[in-house]
Amino acid sequence: MAKQEVLVAGVDGCKDGWLVGIFSVNNDRCELESLTVAKDFKEEVSKTENCRAACVDIPIGLSENGNPRKCDMEARKILAAPRASSVFPPPVRQCLSAKNYEDACDISLKVKGKKLSRQSFFIMDKIRQVDELMTPALQERIREVHPEVSFWALNNEKPMRLAKKKLTGRQERINLLRAEFANVAEEVAKKPEGVAADDVLDVFVAGWTAAQVLKGNIKTLPEKPEIDSKGLRMEIVYPA
Repeated sequence: MAKQEVLVAGVDGCKDGWLVGIFSVNNDRCELESLTVAKDFKEEVSKTENCRAACVDIPIGLSENGNPRKCDMEARKILAAPRASSVFPPPVRQCLSAKNYEDACDISLKVKGKKLSRQSFFIMDKIRQVDELMTPALQERIREVHPEVSFWALNNEKPMRLAKKKLTGRQERINLLRAEFANVAEEVAKKPEGVAADDVLDVFVAGWTAAQVLKGNIKTLPEKPEIDSKGLRMEIVYPA
C-alpha cells in the first residue's frame, strides 16, 4: 500500500516578506507544489498550517544574557571561511524593542559588550515577528535551519566553495539540488517578482531539510540544544 502524501515547507526571508515553498512528500519523492510570498510571519504560519514540518531560515530562540548561541558558533565552525560569514549573530532579545539601529547598538553594548552588526539589524524585524509568535508547541512543527548548513550536509559535509550571490555559486547549488529536485533550475528562472534567485535555492534546501525532519533523519547544532527563557530550543536542524 502506497504511503499517504504529506506536505512540508521551506521558508526564507525575502524583500517583500517571507518566501514560502510548499512541498509534497510521497515515499522518496519530494516535489514543489507552490511558491508564494507571505507578507509577515503570521501569514507564513497560516500558509503552512497543513504542513507536518516547516523549516525556516531565521533565528528561533534568543539569548538574553549576552552569551552567543552555541548553534551559531557550531555552524560557523563547520562552514569555515568564507562560508562562516553567512551565519549572522542574532541580537539579544532585549534589542527587539529598539526603534532604530543606534538604539539596538546601545542595548547590545550594554547586555553583551558589543554593538549589533548591520546585517543582524536588517533582519531584526523578521526575528521580532518570529519571536512574538513562536512557542515551544509551535516549534515542534516550525524549526530553524541555516541554508548553508543544509547545503553542507547535502554536499557530503563539505562547505560550498562559491558565494550564492554569484551566478557560479547559484549553479553550484542547483547542481546539488538536482539530485533531489529535477526542476529546480526552472523554478529559479520563473521565481515570483521581487524574489532573489538565491532565496528560491534557500527555500528548496529548507524544504528538503523539512522532508528529512518528517522522516526523523536529522541532527541538531548543538547536539543538546540550549533552552531560552521562553522555553524555545536554540538549535539549527540539518539532515543527518
